[in-house]
Amino acid sequence: MVFAIGEIKGYLNKCKNIKDAIENLSEQSIVDCIPVDCLDSLNYDKNNENLLKYESQIGMTKLKEEQQTIYRNSNGGRGRKWMACSPKWISGRHTLKTEYAIFYWVNYGDDMTYGAFSVEEIKQWFSNPEIYLHEIGGTKER
Repeated sequence: MVFAIGEIKGYLNKCKNIKDAIENLSEQSIVDCIPVDCLDSLNYDKNNENLLKYESQIGMTKLKEEQQTIYRNSNGGRGRKWMACSPKWISGRHTLKTEYAIFYWVNYGDDMTYGAFSVEEIKQWFSNPEIYLHEIGGTKER
């Protein structure tokens, strides 16, 4: 990710000293210093770079990585899989009810389940192994 000077300064201001800053430096540690309200404001362009920062800030990057790790480590027995689970900025043409500024375009990979899902729907799908994605929303063709 590319960070603005102000974002890096925000990270450095939260560190005790330069040694602490260097030892704890990561993309996530800088993203964590950016208030979600700022990423959702007009001060930030709705571009791909800020989309990834926003996704990380709301915890979805970590949740997606956790699901992929669980799926891989259990040989597909647990966790969730998908062909695409891509964040997109919500624009005027999207009517999802959500408290977040993004939604996810998901292609489950079965050639029949796909569509736009809110952050809340994806979290629900991740947290409940009994729920199938098409039961939450999107499109299911048969």
